[in-house]
Amino acid sequence: MNVGWPLQAESAHAVRGAAARCGDQGFVPALLTDPGAAFLLSAVCAPYAVGMTAAGPLIQRWDGEEWSGERLPVLGPGVRGAALTGVHSTGASAVAVGGAFDVLAGEELPLLLRRTHAGWADDRPPDLGFPYVLTDVVDGWAVGHGFPGTVLLHRLGGSWTPVVVPGRPARLLAVAVHGDELWVAGARNRDGLLLRCEGGGWKEFRPRTGAVTCLAASSDELWAAAGRSVLRWTGRRWIALQAPFPANALTLVDGAPRVAGSGFEARYDGRRWNAREVPGTWLGADEDWLVGSG
Repeated sequence: MNVGWPLQAESAHAVRGAAARCGDQGFVPALLTDPGAAFLLSAVCAPYAVGMTAAGPLIQRWDGEEWSGERLPVLGPGVRGAALTGVHSTGASAVAVGGAFDVLAGEELPLLLRRTHAGWADDRPPDLGFPYVLTDVVDGWAVGHGFPGTVLLHRLGGSWTPVVVPGRPARLLAVAVHGDELWVAGARNRDGLLLRCEGGGWKEFRPRTGAVTCLAASSDELWAAAGRSVLRWTGRRWIALQAPFPANALTLVDGAPRVAGSGFEARYDGRRWNAREVPGTWLGADEDWLVGSG
């Protein structure tokens, strides 16, 4: 899906959020609501895009004609650097995840927000016994990282519960559901990592890349991205393709992968990448949108 790591507030001071919509002639910039401070967007799952301002987390909503800001729960007085890095929308509801630092407690804390007809509210992330943040979310599954454990949460019966992931602790950055399989991805130390859970059993794949930051799945296709390496799951193994630029974001359009990065987006047609210039630094993508900073 999207690059997944909480962004520090200092990095937002000099940037302005950006969004571009795919049309017949390519991507066209879209006007965003100005939150009154420097900001950026890091993930999108229409109609929602999430990110951060220098003052805290940010969610904007597309109503079919324009983007507008959403009202969010108030965070505690000691919370700094709060950022949302993942979002998933099913139409009836949406979930956004991220992380922050509590200067009073001296530790990281997760952000887990759910939107219903009443608006956005805290969805009560569970206590894991150690500080952690969240990075990505899809279909009732959320991933993240903390010390000393691997972070995987599942929402059942209206609440989130931790799921044990075997093996040494890993920093999880992306999650996807592919048929009956759950996939999570990230890194262990500096080495890329992909983990599959099927029927309650886990299998580990090491793609010989840096951190795997994105996953994108459909009923027939599963892709991952790790910098310039874009990986396709054949059903038995991962095969690597070389992207024309480092991929910050990955999505599937009619089953074909589209990657986006700094100043460009590219789509793979089965034989080669077709790249186009799109001014901006793109951090998140879905079938219709790129989001990031301009």
